[in-house]
Amino acid sequence: MQDVRTLAGGRFSAPEPAASLIAFKDVSKRFGSFWANRGVTLDIRKGEIHALVGENGAGKSTLMKMLYGHFRPDSGRITLSGRPAHFRSPAEAQCAGIGMVHQQLLIFPRLTALENIIAGAEPSRWGMVDRKAAREKVMELTRLFGFDLRLDVRAGDAPYAHRQQIELLRILYRDAKILILDEPTSLLALPEVERFLDLLRDLRSRGCTMVFISHRLPEVLAVADRISVLRTGRLTATFDARDITKERLARCIMGPGGEGRGGVRDSAPSEFHAPPDRVAPLLVCERVCAEAVGHESGLEDFNLSLSEGEIFGMGGVVGNGQSALARTMAGIAPPAAGKILFRGRDISSTALEERLREGFRWLPANAQEDALLMDHPLWWSLLLGRERQPRFQRFGWLRCREILACAAEELKTHTVAYGSLHAPVWALSGGNQQKAALARTLADSPSLVVLEQPGKGLDIAAQERLRRIVKALSREGVAFLVLSYDLEELIAMCGRIGVLYRGRLMGVMENSRVERETLGRWMLGLGGTEAP
Repeated sequence: MQDVRTLAGGRFSAPEPAASLIAFKDVSKRFGSFWANRGVTLDIRKGEIHALVGENGAGKSTLMKMLYGHFRPDSGRITLSGRPAHFRSPAEAQCAGIGMVHQQLLIFPRLTALENIIAGAEPSRWGMVDRKAAREKVMELTRLFGFDLRLDVRAGDAPYAHRQQIELLRILYRDAKILILDEPTSLLALPEVERFLDLLRDLRSRGCTMVFISHRLPEVLAVADRISVLRTGRLTATFDARDITKERLARCIMGPGGEGRGGVRDSAPSEFHAPPDRVAPLLVCERVCAEAVGHESGLEDFNLSLSEGEIFGMGGVVGNGQSALARTMAGIAPPAAGKILFRGRDISSTALEERLREGFRWLPANAQEDALLMDHPLWWSLLLGRERQPRFQRFGWLRCREILACAAEELKTHTVAYGSLHAPVWALSGGNQQKAALARTLADSPSLVVLEQPGKGLDIAAQERLRRIVKALSREGVAFLVLSYDLEELIAMCGRIGVLYRGRLMGVMENSRVERETLGRWMLGLGGTEAP
């Protein structure tokens, strides 16, 4: 029976619900003693954007990877248009019209954007790859969806937003009609997020069905038709996006007592450490210039003063010098000009190893690729770089008991959900990998920490927990430089906020005087009057 509702004084008949395209029936998956999914029954309708939300490790990605052929369910059944859909590989899923953009992008860095897009599906002519035909089809897709992508640039040199376009074009090039998008906006700045959500709406209007996995609830509510909540591997609820608020959705995600575990409160300016005026700064950058990273901007005449215990946030649109700043601060690449002073000493030419001994720590933007050993046991990634500490080594032998106890404690602090310390890192969910990388970065009382996109892939409770840990460490004197494309993340975490545009610092604002409109103008290269 059709639902009849009132709208603006009139009446209309809502259409009957669309037919189920994908159906999960009592689907379970276990890794050792850890249940990733347990008895999940879920339907996804044709032509809808269906969002999956939940805390890190709730089973969202695992559920979709079973549909995509990465894993086989231990029990239950999956159907596609009423037929069994237990694919043995992603290739079989692709043949069925399913594509997946993973949280960790599957890019061949040495190949061009075009070569990445067509790899494995190259058109041929007279036994040779028809690059002209491939380019024409890809160019047509870029024009259709308004992508700004240079096809002959090496994928490894492209900004993150462009690498994401490559992955999406790879799927669209193969005419996929079902898209699985796992945290697709986690490293996108606000303007890019808005364009991406418009793209999803466009794809929906063209008949695509999408599963949108995200921790960013405003984006979920802005684009999804229906929202399903997973908690500890079980499906707990499915809502029409029009019928639920952000606050109610957050409570549903975290479960009973969720607010007590953090995640739904804003930080007050009074919580931030205010460095004394007469105390010498911990770190000073004087007119620092740095080479560009790939096709992103370098740094030009960059000046910054950072005190002990201060949390400084740096925002901006992707590609405007954030990578160059992180690499320069970490000691990966020395500045081309200018000075970096640490406790009054020039460290401009010191390498990463020496800065580590000084207490520098760096969480890269792609922590899963650059900070963790994905194929090695979890405990080894946490130990990496610390194995020579006396507490972990005796007479040249590793002290395994102490190492495992320390790893377990650090993972507990950051609420990392894992099955075994001996399991490989790739067995963790993307969010738990990020938390594991954070655990290693913040261990052993650092003096200065550079955090690149620290909230990437973290659920709302984990984001708040991270903010509390950072603020607690700042009260102990640890200084933080936080680089993020998420302005709200910076406002919630940082005492001062600056903006980079084409490698230049446009200005700096105190958290207590933040004006979002002004920061937004700085991100577009407009204005810039506040002195650092």
